[in-house]
Amino acid sequence: MKKWTKSAKKGLSAIIGHMNWLKKSVIFLLILLPLVATAFLPLNAEALDVLSASRTAESARQAGNRKMEFDALQQVSEYQPWRSDLIEQMADLQFAMGNYQRSLDLYQQASKLGPLLAESYFNEGKDWESLGERDQAKNSYRQASEFTNQSIDFYLSVAKAQEGLNDSIGILATLLRAYKLSPGDLPLNYELGVQFTATQPEHALPFLENAQTDSVYATYAAALRETITATNSLGESAERYVYLGQELGQISEWQAAASAFYKATQLDEQNAIAWALYGEAVQHVGEDGYPALSKALQINAQSDIVNGLMAVYYRRQQKYDLAITYLYKAVENNPNESTWQIEIGNTLALQGDLADALIHLQVATLMEPDSWVPWQSLATFCINYNYYIREVGLDAARKALLLVPGSPALLDIMGSAYYSLGDLDNAERFYRQAQEAAPNQAEILYHLGQLYLQKGERSQAINYLQQAAEKATDSRIRDNANLLIQQNGGN
Repeated sequence: MKKWTKSAKKGLSAIIGHMNWLKKSVIFLLILLPLVATAFLPLNAEALDVLSASRTAESARQAGNRKMEFDALQQVSEYQPWRSDLIEQMADLQFAMGNYQRSLDLYQQASKLGPLLAESYFNEGKDWESLGERDQAKNSYRQASEFTNQSIDFYLSVAKAQEGLNDSIGILATLLRAYKLSPGDLPLNYELGVQFTATQPEHALPFLENAQTDSVYATYAAALRETITATNSLGESAERYVYLGQELGQISEWQAAASAFYKATQLDEQNAIAWALYGEAVQHVGEDGYPALSKALQINAQSDIVNGLMAVYYRRQQKYDLAITYLYKAVENNPNESTWQIEIGNTLALQGDLADALIHLQVATLMEPDSWVPWQSLATFCINYNYYIREVGLDAARKALLLVPGSPALLDIMGSAYYSLGDLDNAERFYRQAQEAAPNQAEILYHLGQLYLQKGERSQAINYLQQAAEKATDSRIRDNANLLIQQNGGN
């Protein structure tokens, strides 16, 4: 065999090495080529449609055009029906547009593909509530509440919705979950104080004490603490929970009031006043109070409270003659109670007798000049009926607010008085103060929306109206807000 020279071997080694490098390069190119080639291949028609629809949806979202965004997302979902996130977004949009049944159908469709987000369960609850399905709404709100690491505002919104369904167990669970995240949050401390006042007053005191350091809650928290302390000697009795429920009702915490009155009925089933007050309270959270009121009348047909609250029930049914009959029975049994003068005035107003209604409401303020309730009632009457607002209503609203400084509800009434008088600058000032005190109060947000429509600031108005619709637990506020949005070109 021919022997290779040293130089020949060296040359051959170089050739082999070069070939190995080429081999590696070819392998590398074979791997890379499909990826590189793909970048230059044209997208198929389906991919182009999805890309175009996705871009349209994003543009519509930025422009605030919900209908266009929904249509674009629907087009994407036709190609990608497995994407629960798309269907969930579509449900959110339908909810925002006030199409509650369509929104609910889409949420249910999305839930079959995967778990919903916390916000979606919350919106689903509002859908159910708007359709009159309170038990289903309660379940959805509880599911929303079970999510951890949500914002404080989210938990408070859920709790507010649960209040509208009188879900005392759900409310407390939601608030305690929020409290773990931020024990120093003063609004949260106040809400927990309110809830514990209704059923476990001994646990309410530290929360109310914390809340009292905030000027917004100081007056109400102090009133609740005082009532808890003053009734401590009554122990676990129906009488104590009647007092606690009345104090909660005085500050419009009706769901908590209902819980307190219900506990009173369980402690003393023959307590007619407890049953009557429970029947009244539940009507403020959307339930029928007649069974409880009827039971109260069976127990004690001579009680002024029982007769008066039955009158209020019939008034809500627009049976004014019956209402007046029961109210005069109440006055006969307790002529020194200003509440019945207020209720007679309100009933006469509904019958169209504004002059006599005003007299009864003014009599109530004379009977209890140091209570904000008669002054608020008088101011509200004047504003609602556009009757002597400048001469009587504005001053009544001012006196109510002086008695409870910082009250969001009373600040809102002051704003409404000025709004009715055409003084939009002062109306805006008080509405904004009310919103600062209660940022998520739907009625205040709705009034701000109305105000900015009147001032010609359409974009700002629609923003507030959309917030009002989203935060509302009262379907009337939500529906009216959505109507104004549509009438003014919003989505």
